[in-house]
Amino acid sequence: MSSLKIRLAAGAAALIVAASVGASIPSPALAAGPQLEMSYDAIGDVDNSGRLVGAYAYNRGDEPASDVTMTFDASGLRDVAISVPDWIDYCQLDGQIVTCELSGLAAEHTEWSHVFELKSKQQSKPGPAGTLKGTIRAFGPDGTEYTGGGDLEVTIVESGPDLVASTADINTANEPVGGGDVRPIAAAIYNDGDTPTGDWYVQIWVPTGAGIVEQYSDCEYRDWWPGEHPDGYVYGPNVVTCPAPADLDPLGVGEGLIFVDETGESLFHVAFGKNLRGPEETGGSVQVGLVDDLESERAPKKLTRKGTSGKAFADAVAELKPTTRAASRREGNTDNNWANFAIWTKANTHDFAVTAEPVSGSIGDIVEIPYTVINNGPSDGAAGWTFKAPTGTVLVSDDEYDGPWCNFSDESGHPVKELPEVSCSTEGEFPAKASGYQGVKEKMKLRIISTPGDDGTLRVRPHPENAESNPANDEVKLVVTVGGSGGGLPVTGANAALIGGIGGGVVAIGAALFFVARRRRILLVSE
Repeated sequence: MSSLKIRLAAGAAALIVAASVGASIPSPALAAGPQLEMSYDAIGDVDNSGRLVGAYAYNRGDEPASDVTMTFDASGLRDVAISVPDWIDYCQLDGQIVTCELSGLAAEHTEWSHVFELKSKQQSKPGPAGTLKGTIRAFGPDGTEYTGGGDLEVTIVESGPDLVASTADINTANEPVGGGDVRPIAAAIYNDGDTPTGDWYVQIWVPTGAGIVEQYSDCEYRDWWPGEHPDGYVYGPNVVTCPAPADLDPLGVGEGLIFVDETGESLFHVAFGKNLRGPEETGGSVQVGLVDDLESERAPKKLTRKGTSGKAFADAVAELKPTTRAASRREGNTDNNWANFAIWTKANTHDFAVTAEPVSGSIGDIVEIPYTVINNGPSDGAAGWTFKAPTGTVLVSDDEYDGPWCNFSDESGHPVKELPEVSCSTEGEFPAKASGYQGVKEKMKLRIISTPGDDGTLRVRPHPENAESNPANDEVKLVVTVGGSGGGLPVTGANAALIGGIGGGVVAIGAALFFVARRRRILLVSE
């Protein structure tokens, strides 16, 4: 089955064709008044990944039609659901009936539009599914009602395997976790398709401040902040990817594997460090897929490593119920391959600090102020910082470095070269220095217009603000003098190696946060 994106592209192409055809419908003898008909831009073959359907509304008559209504009745279909995507605002769903409104149809004109989506139910039997009844109604110039129709024969086709991830929240808001805590991950996978799976993999993500405990020798691990860390700090592994054991049969139709038993014992656990942010609700995720699709999910080899224990994932699942081996197909529906779990964390504190070196120059000079922003911990966090130029000076954007941190824009969002006040941010997490990240070490350019005042400041804005343990080092003076000691610093670009290193960290953070956009399925473990 084609993906939705491909079907949308095909629909757009069909619209172009329809527009060219509908501009003029040749007919030796046009019917008096509107003459209404309907047809569809797709055949009626559907599986459980869904098919988006478009409809053509024809007026083959010699007069225009107004208040055009198309109605599609799917109540006679077997094991097929009809739905209307949110972005189709001109159609409404009521039970199994979709009603679409068009403003009108000119004489000899054709109108095309997406109208609904059909999807077969999980594990439904392939074969004829019945007829979808289509009706079109409109009014002629004299108020007379005209009707027409167009039906769609629907057939259910094999869907292939449909791997589904399932999970449960790690804890509740009433029982938050913090440094030193360990909790099981309630992961499970199922095959909701109508054919057995091929070889599959499972992948688990946890946030910064947490780490996956098990170090299976046949699984790959990824750390957002690799390296050695002080005792009590946890910086990964943040992602584990485990392919199914080679001798494990594929998951059959309707079968699954639950990685946690009724007592709470699990194949995977997550440990939390004293750098875990809080109090807040964060989360992780479970993903399942076919091994053939795994390469697109893998990180570069330099970011992955094998588990360090002698125990293998294959050993851990050896006692789980195997399935009957059979021919398999590629997976058609990957929308439900992700499941998110929530994590509620205990209150924690961090200590953000800023420094700025004094500088000196002559009136008219552009000088550079070296500064640092660092998180002394223990908690990871996030932060922005704001420069306020001393009177008699102005902050200057860097032509050589167009980085994401400092925003030189006016109130309308247009870029400008100079501002009296500028806000900056790493646009991501700002871990404690125990992670190995040594914070921001940069320079801000400043032009001396006249004798500088003593009212310039650099202030960090920690987030969450109420977690800041030492507000006294959140702000420093910007000391700029004319002449005297200190000297004007050379105007140079940002350190490329530093920017590249931090930029890589921000990319990794972005990947770590991506899973929060995925839907969550709740795992219910029966006694």
